[in-house]
Amino acid sequence: MKITAYALHRLHLKLPRPIGDSQVRFVDHWMTVLELTTGDGLTGVGFELQQGKPTPALAQLQSQFEYNVWPGLQGATPFGETLRIARPRGGNVGSATLPLAVETALWDLVGKAVGLPLYRLFGGTDPQVRAYASTLDFHLSDGEFRARLDAFKAMGFRAVKVKVGHADIRWDLRRLAIVYEVFGRGVDLMVDANEAWSPKEALYRAHRYRDEGFDLYWIEDPISREDYQGYARLADIPFTRINTGEYLGFSGKRRLLEAGGVDVLNIHDQIGVARAAAQLAGDFGIPVALGNTLLEIGVHLAASLPECLCMEYSDLEWNRLAKEPVRFEGGYAFAPERPGHGIELDRDALNRYSDPG
Repeated sequence: MKITAYALHRLHLKLPRPIGDSQVRFVDHWMTVLELTTGDGLTGVGFELQQGKPTPALAQLQSQFEYNVWPGLQGATPFGETLRIARPRGGNVGSATLPLAVETALWDLVGKAVGLPLYRLFGGTDPQVRAYASTLDFHLSDGEFRARLDAFKAMGFRAVKVKVGHADIRWDLRRLAIVYEVFGRGVDLMVDANEAWSPKEALYRAHRYRDEGFDLYWIEDPISREDYQGYARLADIPFTRINTGEYLGFSGKRRLLEAGGVDVLNIHDQIGVARAAAQLAGDFGIPVALGNTLLEIGVHLAASLPECLCMEYSDLEWNRLAKEPVRFEGGYAFAPERPGHGIELDRDALNRYSDPG
C-alpha cells in the first residue's frame, strides 16, 4: 500500500459566536483539509487549523506542500511514515508543512488498511471517554453564557469549564455563580485562565474562589507556560488541581513534570507526541486530559490511554464538516467504531466552507 495522490482544501469557517479567552478573541476559523490516497483506493483525511489570521491561499499551500512534504510522501507506505521518529534539531525545527494534517491522514490510512478504529489500533478496549463542556465564553454576555450552559446541560454534561482571568475578579465570581445556578453544586467545575496571572495572583484567586464557595476540579493554565518554578508553587494548593501543558512541546512537558508543577497534564498535540507525553506523565504518576481536537478525533487517543481523566468539547463549527460527527451523550464521548478515525467528510459542507483565497 503506497501513497499515490493528495488533495488539499482551504476552508473558512465563520463562527456563530465569538470565542476566546482573556488574551484572544476569534470570529473565524481557517482550516486546511488534506486527503492522501493510496494505489489501492484508500483515502486518509487530516486537518489543520489556523486561528487569528487567514491561511495562505490554496495555490500557495499547494506549492509549499509540493516542495516540503510531497517528495517524502509520494510512494511511501503509511505504516512506515506513522512510526518514523524525527529529530527536531537545527534548521529543521518548525520547518514542516501541515504536520498535524499529514500525521492524522496517515493514521487514518493505517486504521482503514487494517480495518480498526484508531482507539483499538492504539490499544484501547472501551470507546467511551468522560467529556466536559467547554464554553469558550469570555466574550459572551451573561445571557449568551447562560444559553450555552443550558445547551450543554440538555446534552447531559456533568462537568463544565469556563473562562476566567478578567481584570475584575467580581466578573469571574459572577460567571462561576451562573454555572451553579444552571447545573447545581454537583457539577465538576473547571476554570481556564489562559496564562492571565502571576503566580501570586493565581494563588490569591484560587483561595478567593474557594472562600466564595466554589469547589474547583482544576485551574487550567493560570500562569505563563514556562514558569516551571511558579507551577511548582501552585501545585502545592491542596484543594484543587493544576492542569497545564497545552502550550508546551514535548521537552517543555518533561521540564514541567520534573519541576512537580502539574496535577493533570494537558497533552493537546499530535498523536505521536501526545502518546509519548502520556507515557512520560505515567512515570510521574500524573494523569492526562485532552483539550479540543479538530472534529473531536482526539477521542481515539483519549480512549486508548490508561490515565486520561476526560476530554474537552466545545461544539465548534468544524463538526459540521462530518457526515457523522463524534457522538457526545450523557457526559461522555464515544469513539467511532468505523476504521481509521471514522470521520467521513460531508462534501456539501466541504464545498460550502471552501475558500481557495
